[in-house]
Formats: sequence, C-alpha cells, structure tokens
Amino acid sequence: MKPLHAVSALALTLLLLSPIPASANMAAPADPDIGSSITFERNDALAVTEEVLDIRVTGSTAEITATYSMVNSTDQPVSTPVMFLAPNTGDGSVEVTTDGVSVPCSTDQYVLNYTTEVKTEDWRYAVLTNGDVADVGGQTVEGISFQLDFGPGEACEVSVSYPYRLGGYPDYDYNVKRGTIRYYLAPAAMWRDFQDLTINLYLDRDMPVLAGSNLDFEKVGTRTYQYRSDSLPEGNLEIRVDQNWFQEIIGILRSPYLKMYLLFFSPVLLVIAAVIVVPILLVRRARRSKR
Repeated sequence: MKPLHAVSALALTLLLLSPIPASANMAAPADPDIGSSITFERNDALAVTEEVLDIRVTGSTAEITATYSMVNSTDQPVSTPVMFLAPNTGDGSVEVTTDGVSVPCSTDQYVLNYTTEVKTEDWRYAVLTNGDVADVGGQTVEGISFQLDFGPGEACEVSVSYPYRLGGYPDYDYNVKRGTIRYYLAPAAMWRDFQDLTINLYLDRDMPVLAGSNLDFEKVGTRTYQYRSDSLPEGNLEIRVDQNWFQEIIGILRSPYLKMYLLFFSPVLLVIAAVIVVPILLVRRARRSKR
C-alpha cells in the first residue's frame, strides 16, 4: 500500500455499499495496524439519470449540495445502505433528503491514509482508519451512512448537503490568500448507467477568480461558473479559487512580511538611495556655483 496523495484533502463522494448486510462490507484488513476496511460494490438496480453539484463559496467555507436523480430500474423493491464521504466538514451540520424529506443518517469520522491498487469491473476497495487512533495530522473525512428504499420502478431525488472547509489559505487577508476544493467524482461510477453531470460554482467577493481546475468550466454569470457533461469525467474534481489582481496588490501592502523585508533590506536601500541622490545633489550644487 502507498499514501493516497490524490485525496490528501479529500473531496466528497457518494459510495454505494453492497445491498447485503452491512457487516459483510466491513471486513477486517489483512494487516491489523492500518484500521478497518470498507468494500464499496457496484449496484445494478439503481440508476443515476442526473447529478447536480452546487458549490457556493462564502469566505473560508463552501456550502456543497450533491443532488442525484435516481430510479429503480427493476420491478422489485430495493433497499440499499449508502455511505457518503464528506471531508473537511468541521462541526457543520449534514443533511440528507429524498424528495425534500429528511432521511435519518449517522456519521463516523475516519482518516483515509491508504488505498490498494486493486480495481475490478464491479467493486473498489479503500482503507479507512478510525479517527480516534489515526495520526492527528491526517485529513479527516465524515462517513455519512443512511438507507435508501425504492419501490419497483420508483424515481426520486437524493440530496446530501454539508459545509466544506476550503484548503489553502482562505482565512488570510494578504496576497497568499487562496482556496482549494476537491470532490471525489470517480466512485459515482458504481451506480448503474450514470448520466448527466452538472457542476455549478458560485464564488464570493473575497476570492472571485477561478484560478484553475482540471475540468473546463464556463463562466455563465458574475462570479458564477458551470461545467456540464453527459458522462463522468476522468479523475476527480479539483478547483482553485483566488483573489483578483487589485486584491493581490492590496494584499501585498497588508503582508506582515513586507515590514520585515523592508527592515532587513533597509541598509541596502539606503546605500542605493545614497548612490542615486548624492550625485544629483552634487550636480545641482555645481550648476548653482557656475551661475
């Protein structure tokens, strides 16, 4: 096993547990010092016809809502335990709804430190370490567990909303201020026939610039960006937001390092000033004496 760098600041995901009893999905790992393991299996009964991901940035946090339009493609009732990984939630509240009705859920905190290279057509494997025994420097993730119940052919909208603490330096008030957001898209392929994906990104005045992303967002309004696709993109979502050029200039003047640099280089600056000013004064004095 090796460190999972791609999710060091983990982004959220909706991961489907096997429809068999949950205890069967929590097998003890071969090496007991790495914590508990969870196997996420493919589901061929429930299809996702659309996912809409709304990310609304306010200051150093983002309110994220993932809404899945789902349908039971069978003529049998389906009951499915689901786990949703929501990173960097802090003490914020998490809400799960189906067709606007609140759904009971439970949360457990983990640290995702390792992954295997095992990949098959119908399942994925990840190692989650319990947050109580994990390295305090690790990135935590909330595992939100809930139950989905569908009648034959039934369709409904499933939404998960939670606050996300931006990575980077979103709380700083000088020129290093920036924010990062990561969202774990790939596991959504565990649902049957995943279709349309829409990502709406709303920025605020503090960091109004979309500085970069691995997906091609289109600007559709003031500080508003959108990405649309009829399938899941390769990889997971990464977003970087930043200040505009004017805020960067103001931020440089606010930098606590500016005074330190000025003090440190003041002898050099004084010498440079003397080299420039003294000859000018001498030339002016010489001109006056000639008059």
